Amino acid sequence: MEYEEYKSVECYRGREFGISSVVFDYQEELLWSSTHGGHVTSFWGTELNKYTAFQAHNASVRQLQPTLHGVITITDRELRYATRTGLPMLQMGNVPALEEMQALLYHSENALLIGCLNKKLITVDLAFGNITGEMVTRSGICLLKASDQYICCGDVGGQVSFLDPMSLKIEHSYSAHTAGLCDMEVVGHYIVTCGFSQQFGQLCVDDHIQVFDVRANRLLAPSAVTCGIHPMLLKGLTAFAPEVLAVSESGEFQVVNLRGLVTPTTMCVHHVGVDEAVVCTVDVSPSQQCLAFGDSAGVVHLWKAEGDAVLNHNALPSIFADGVESAPYLSLDDDASSVSLAAVPMSCCSNGRLLSDWPVANSKFKRRRNPRSLDHRLFSQMKVSQSVGFLPRPPNMKHNQVPYDLVGEDEPESPMMREENVLSSIPKKYRQVEMKYSKLGVEYFDFAYYNDTEFAGLEIHIPNAYCNCMLQVLYFLEPIRCGVQNHLCARDVCLACELGFLFRMLDRAKGRNCQATNFLRAFRTLKDVGPLGLLISCEEEELSANLGKLIQKWNRFVLQQLNQEMQQYPSIPLAENTPCDSMIEQLFGCQVKTHTCCQCGSKTERTSTELLFSLCYPHTAGSSQKRCSFGSVLEYSICKHQQTHAWCDNCGKYMSTTQQKALCTLPNVLSLNCQVDNEQDREFWKFQQTGGEGGGWVPLSMEVTISDDKALNIVEYRLNACTGSSKHSAASPQKTAMYDLQMVVGYVKEHWMGGSGNLIARIRVGSANHVRKGQEPKTQWYLFNDFVISPIEESSATVFPLEWLTPCILIYVQRGCEQHFDTTITVKCAEAVLIAETHGPRSVHSPATFAPLGITEHLEKGDLVGIDAEFVTVNQEEAEVKCDGTHTTLKPSQMSVARITVVRGKGPLEGTPFIDDYIESSEQVVDYLTEFSGINPGDLDVAVSSKHLTTLKATYLKLLYLLEVGVKFVGHGLKKDFRVINILIPPENVLDTVELFYLPKHRLISLRFLAWYFLGIRIQEDTHDSSEDARTALQLYHRYQELESEKKLTESLHRLYETGRNYNWVIPDKGEVSH
Repeated sequence: MEYEEYKSVECYRGREFGISSVVFDYQEELLWSSTHGGHVTSFWGTELNKYTAFQAHNASVRQLQPTLHGVITITDRELRYATRTGLPMLQMGNVPALEEMQALLYHSENALLIGCLNKKLITVDLAFGNITGEMVTRSGICLLKASDQYICCGDVGGQVSFLDPMSLKIEHSYSAHTAGLCDMEVVGHYIVTCGFSQQFGQLCVDDHIQVFDVRANRLLAPSAVTCGIHPMLLKGLTAFAPEVLAVSESGEFQVVNLRGLVTPTTMCVHHVGVDEAVVCTVDVSPSQQCLAFGDSAGVVHLWKAEGDAVLNHNALPSIFADGVESAPYLSLDDDASSVSLAAVPMSCCSNGRLLSDWPVANSKFKRRRNPRSLDHRLFSQMKVSQSVGFLPRPPNMKHNQVPYDLVGEDEPESPMMREENVLSSIPKKYRQVEMKYSKLGVEYFDFAYYNDTEFAGLEIHIPNAYCNCMLQVLYFLEPIRCGVQNHLCARDVCLACELGFLFRMLDRAKGRNCQATNFLRAFRTLKDVGPLGLLISCEEEELSANLGKLIQKWNRFVLQQLNQEMQQYPSIPLAENTPCDSMIEQLFGCQVKTHTCCQCGSKTERTSTELLFSLCYPHTAGSSQKRCSFGSVLEYSICKHQQTHAWCDNCGKYMSTTQQKALCTLPNVLSLNCQVDNEQDREFWKFQQTGGEGGGWVPLSMEVTISDDKALNIVEYRLNACTGSSKHSAASPQKTAMYDLQMVVGYVKEHWMGGSGNLIARIRVGSANHVRKGQEPKTQWYLFNDFVISPIEESSATVFPLEWLTPCILIYVQRGCEQHFDTTITVKCAEAVLIAETHGPRSVHSPATFAPLGITEHLEKGDLVGIDAEFVTVNQEEAEVKCDGTHTTLKPSQMSVARITVVRGKGPLEGTPFIDDYIESSEQVVDYLTEFSGINPGDLDVAVSSKHLTTLKATYLKLLYLLEVGVKFVGHGLKKDFRVINILIPPENVLDTVELFYLPKHRLISLRFLAWYFLGIRIQEDTHDSSEDARTALQLYHRYQELESEKKLTESLHRLYETGRNYNWVIPDKGEVSH
């Protein structure tokens, strides 16, 4: 069938917003269109006479779908079901589940399927206006189509999945396009797609379409289906199956035969007259006689077949508005008329003002406060009658009165436009912060917006960063903070050493954010963390992980690991394999005696050291709950009396035994795993909290005594007002101790919401920590939510709203116990780490690319050193490309340092490296970035490398020594270098040439261009070399000092930017005049 252009019409306000969708009506002789401004317009017949026009939304309409009774439209956050005349029948907005909606499918009678870009598939009942189902998908959904057997789902990653129509489970899936989908269409038993691919690092439209045969369950070869354009839109021609209409963005369209048959129709390429606009949408009429195209200029183009054409052969009659009879013209001053006003006097009021005079004040816009949002749980009780919803009035609300939401009214908006869930009952400071990355990367995320304190937050974009809250807990335990910093052993991978390095950063941070990259890398390399399930290896595991259980397992494992490392591997200054007492055991350890009695009458006793305890709850039979004090639950958990199946030496087999535990000594720090793992435990906590005094069941202080018969006596204090210290000395057995609640770790997650939630820590920060940060001495509770830190009241520290906050870990510290520990940091890096290789190079054939510092060379405070680092990628960036081509970063790429070079800044060997280490990689490298790093495959492999290969820890100690000496680091782009190395350098010790040679509100300039302009040298000609870059940065700093002393710096910078613009920031060939 041949088509020809017939008519074009501009939609209402289409030129302002552009067309977002055109759809033919399968019930009536109508063509529907929508705009990015939320307008909906319908046209009747092939003459495109305007039928209805109304404002459906205040945002862009993502998709439009006519049904038997009306028309459905969606935006990213709102669903609307209206009659064909525009009257609303259903409107759903501000619902947490309906976010980032992109695609809809009219699944069955009153059942609507909605695909969202936030990895959700939602089912909506149009009759009752409620959500009936929600499923988490692997990636964001951009396209939904229905076939005879399946529901076809296309995601932003280019994957097409076939879902079972009843259960919505994935039956089969295949990868259609490597970089995303443009459009998808179902033609008979064929699934046809067009999309994007990466070519030479650029996102390009594929010049072919992909065809999947559902019956044969295979993908046809692209060469079998020829296409002479770059298709962006597809529409099936079902009357001439199997054929599909392929449309390009510029307006070219072609009929493609899916079986590869070449006919005169398929050989023709037509062009829609869109001028400079682009085609945004296309549809084929039910009669197959008309084609409709919508463009970005707001114009609908209709093409029709030769002869008389209709939109729908079986169209129902449309309802038109009644005609208005016009009254005959009548002049007001016609004296002959009986209704003439000529003789009627017009009177004014006494002040001369007419009723139509409107005060100017009433014409000005006034901002009014929004009423408080209703609780989302009320909507489950809503009944709908004739598109109007009815709810029972909550008992806490007055008749016809809705209070204003005054809380947080003056709070500023998030600097990164973070979207808030207004229906969530979780307070804002407890919610998980979603980091939206800019094109400049995570380095330019405004972390300072979320932290007004002098304490450092921890970033969350690193894999397995769920343990950030426990890292903060360990940091604010003063003996641990100092103990791990005093631990410096010779092992290549040591969790205690890495924790000490992290705590050094937190000490120097003063409100700046830090990241636990190196600690988590060492944590991942431990052999036991995988079998114990402590690693979250993929995004699906992250969504389904129960972080509350995970952090309690992490707490037990890390305490045992630190205890083992600090006991077996002493610090470097001590003699090798010298036994020493573990600080972890001194702090957390307590002696527990276990009495075992077998059925045969044999009895045994065993004494062990426990580092923490798990709470057990005395559940009663039936539904009735019993009031229990926290002390009684703690005593029940520690001194457990249980029946178990154990080996009996007397019987020579496994027998039923009775075990009774008794506490012999009291720990300095009492660590408790709450183990609220099931609904029964949750209900127990809820019941106990309702009867708690002071707002919580957990006491702020308690006095624990071990009696002579090894029984525990616990006295609780709701207010932390009692004074005094524990009644024992460091040398005597601990019989009585006063404990104060210092840390609380909780799991934040609303059970009706998806995702894994987040972990928070409430920490009581003492005077010593405030003084160390330069503040007044005080004691204050703080909430640590990754990099969100805010002060809280002491009364809220022990309150757990179980609807969204589950207790995980409680830390009680014995009053005055810090006096028995040395909290001074004495271990520092020695100069020997520079002069000699402490750990030894990993390659005996490594060439001499550096000259270590000689015996007479000593670095002093303020000395200059040049530094540069090269990196490799261990995890690729996770991003999604939406159907409109926009690129959104979900997770930035994870980099690992591969080479670090430090050059001398003075002396006869100035510019010569004294550190040039290649870092042995403990993780799989996915991209060596050879063009930018100069690192080749094999350079980091200990088996084949010819480089000076060493461990990250060995090189990190060298940089730590330079930092403690107080040298000044000169380099280019050091902000990112130090972030990937995971070391925090004070700003006064950093001289970054990218900031020195910079004018405000201008672009940053590359090292290569600066070297050519100021030094007249060409670097990075073939590849990058960190030695060359570090040396060049040092020379540029000397040039900066000269210009500043001559007071020519500002003038030189203006000339630099002018030259850069003239050459488009590309260094000219050697024959050209430079500047």
